[in-house]
Amino acid sequence: MPPLAPADATLILDHVLGDPSVPDAAAHALLAALPFPSHPTPRLRRAVLLRRLASDPVSASALDSLHLLASLPSTFPSPTTAAAHLAVAAFLAASAPDFDAAARALFARPDGRARCAVDGGSLTLASDEAVAVADQFEAAVGNSFSQVVLRGLWGDRAAAEERVRGLLSAEWTAIGPSLLEEAAERIVGNGAVETWRAADEGTRAKYRVLAGEEKTWEILDKLDGPTSHVNPISTPEVHKVIDALKTSCADLHSVVEDPLPAAKATADEVLATRMDKAVNLNAEEVSGQPATCGAAGSSALNDKDKGPSKGTPHSLMDWNPTARTFQWEESPDPEGSEPRLRRLHLSSPRRMPVSPLQLAENKNKRRKARKWSILEEETLRKGVEQYGSGNWKDILTNNPDVFIGRTPVDLKDKWRNMMR
Repeated sequence: MPPLAPADATLILDHVLGDPSVPDAAAHALLAALPFPSHPTPRLRRAVLLRRLASDPVSASALDSLHLLASLPSTFPSPTTAAAHLAVAAFLAASAPDFDAAARALFARPDGRARCAVDGGSLTLASDEAVAVADQFEAAVGNSFSQVVLRGLWGDRAAAEERVRGLLSAEWTAIGPSLLEEAAERIVGNGAVETWRAADEGTRAKYRVLAGEEKTWEILDKLDGPTSHVNPISTPEVHKVIDALKTSCADLHSVVEDPLPAAKATADEVLATRMDKAVNLNAEEVSGQPATCGAAGSSALNDKDKGPSKGTPHSLMDWNPTARTFQWEESPDPEGSEPRLRRLHLSSPRRMPVSPLQLAENKNKRRKARKWSILEEETLRKGVEQYGSGNWKDILTNNPDVFIGRTPVDLKDKWRNMMR
């Protein structure tokens, strides 16, 4: 991957390091991976100082960070930074092993008087509190009693850190948008229409990549009207591909025959054949005489004493394995003649097959859909609030005057549609 240009590295660092939600570990890794610009933006410099100060809020290096932070343009007056600087300097002087040396180093002036050393710099501590603290540390040099008093007043590290944390919170809140955020606001934000109107076609092509397809159409609708702009990706290459695709589709339709009409005709023919068979079967059932009980039965009776012949079925079961067995009962003749057939006994009751025409007739007896009224919908909504979703039977039982002709399944389906 080629190294980033200094301008690009500046944009990335300015955006990432200036975001307080980015962890310090990620910020340090980014600083190590990218070259630090020779001319950083004020926002980037402020972000680096704030992160350095947050990692070490009470130390000699913290005083240097506060000096540099005060030199940058800020929306806060200098006393805001000066208060944090004064708290850190006083804590370092009060907690130092050599009080006199630390007080002279931190609160010395070139003329020899003990005063704040940063008066002449960019950080101005010209406040009553700063002057009073500087005078107190001047008087404490060589005075052990005064040193004990100042250690009690300024020796609390937590109090010094609290002032620094307050400054950090205020600075992060007012750090402002990054260069990338400002550019995004100009390209896709409130100033997008003016920015796109002033851009040429080449620049607009770059904006389209950054904004995305949907946002580009939205901006162009506001800029030129919904019908006056062309496809954002309209190029000669795209038109060439579209034309080739149309040609391929036309060639495919001319070669391949649509199988749907032939398949539909075959299905209709099969359905008609089955319906004819169903009608014939139903007619036989209505007449009450199955086809296998006519000629075949009388033939079997006539040939009862002849015995089996070659190739001739022994019984009706040989003609049709699915037929039932007939049992004939004999009764003796009073005059001593041969017994005669008295009655026909069926071994089991016959089940009438269901006709397809009856299924179609039952299908037409389904309940017709009835539109839900506003009263039913409100009662259903209140029922769900009272009994809970899923207790459809309870809702239906407790509102019989409203849900007339409804079932628990109807309530469940209606509630699902209402939730959509």
